[in-house]
Amino acid sequence: MPHPDYYKILGLPKTASDEEVKKAYRKLARKYHPDLNPGNAAAEAKFKELATANEVLSDPEKRRNYDQYGDPAGAPQMQMRPGPGGFGGIPPGGFDFGDLFGTFMGENGRPESNGPRRGEDLLRRVQLSFQDAFKGTKLSLQVNRTEPCLTCHGSGEAAGRATTCAQCGGKGKVQGGMFSMGRVCAACHGKGTISPPCPECKGQGRKPKTETVTVAIPPGMDDGQRLRVAGKGEAGRRGGGPGDLFLEIAVQADPRFERKGPNLYVKLPVSFSEAALGAKVDVPTPDGKATLKIPPGVQSGQKLRLKEHGMPLGKSGTRGDLFAEVAVLTPQIQDERSKELLRELAELNDAALRAQREGTHG
Repeated sequence: MPHPDYYKILGLPKTASDEEVKKAYRKLARKYHPDLNPGNAAAEAKFKELATANEVLSDPEKRRNYDQYGDPAGAPQMQMRPGPGGFGGIPPGGFDFGDLFGTFMGENGRPESNGPRRGEDLLRRVQLSFQDAFKGTKLSLQVNRTEPCLTCHGSGEAAGRATTCAQCGGKGKVQGGMFSMGRVCAACHGKGTISPPCPECKGQGRKPKTETVTVAIPPGMDDGQRLRVAGKGEAGRRGGGPGDLFLEIAVQADPRFERKGPNLYVKLPVSFSEAALGAKVDVPTPDGKATLKIPPGVQSGQKLRLKEHGMPLGKSGTRGDLFAEVAVLTPQIQDERSKELLRELAELNDAALRAQREGTHG
C-alpha cells in the first residue's frame, strides 16, 4: 500500500530543510491539537496524520528511505515477479507444501524462527509533581532489565560443541502431520544441530542487569501519557535488538487548578464592587501570577480567558489557555452606613430588576 504524501500533508516542498519541517509541524499541530478541538473527529484524524508525517520527515534515515523508495522502512522486501516456472516463480507442478509450511511453521502451526528476536518492552509508572509536569524535568531511574550474555553473545549455546540433531538427522525438518508436510524440528528449531546450554547464562542468552537510566521529561506531560525510552527494555535473543522502556506518567494535582488537557481552570472570587465596576485582579498561573481585567457587570459563573497561560503543548512551544470562573461574593453588611449606601444603590439601580421579576410572576 503506498504511503501518503507527507510533504503535502505538512504543506512543504521536498527540498524543505529540517527547520522548515519543524516549524510547519508546530504551526499545524497547534491548529489541529485534539485538546483544542474537543469532540472534533476530523481534527483528531488530521493531528494524527501530521504526527506521522513529522515522525518520518524529521528522522534523517526514514526521510531518506521515504524519498528513495516511498517507504520510511526502506526498499520493499518481497515482489511477485514472473519466475522460471511461471508467474511469481510458481513451478508448473505447483508448490511443495511440505517445504512451504515446513519453512515458516513449527509445532501446532506456530511460526518458528531461529534468527534474531527483539527483546520485550518494559513498563514503569512514575509520578511527577504538578510543577515538574509543567516545566519538564530529568529523572534518574533504577531499571531492572537484562543484557546479552557476553560469553555466548546472546545465543544461549556453548561454543564449539554442536552435535547433529538425532531427531531430524541434521535436516532441520521432520515429516508428519496432515499430508505429511515437513515442519521445523522442535528439538533443534530448524538448525540441524544441537549445542549444550551456555554455562554462563544457563541457556538464556542474557543476564540480569540493574541500570541507572536518566530520562528527560518534556514539559506538559499529563496523567496516563506514556513516554518511550528506546533500547532500555529487555535484551534481544540471538543478536536481536533490545526492547524499549515505557514510562507511564501520573501527575499530582494542584489544588489551585483543574486541568483539562493543556487548559487550566481556576475559581476567581471577586467582590460585589469589583464585579459591578470592573477591576484588575491577580490570577494564579503555573509560573506565577498574571493580571486579569474584569469587565464591569460581570456575573457569577462567567469564564474569562487568559491566552497561553495553561500547560505547554509538548514540543510545539505553545501553551494552552487559563480560564478564570468568576464567583461574586456578597458582602456581609454590619454597619449602618454601609446599609444606607446599599439602600441608595438599590433605589437607583434595582427598578429594572424588580419590574422583570413582577413581569415574570405576574
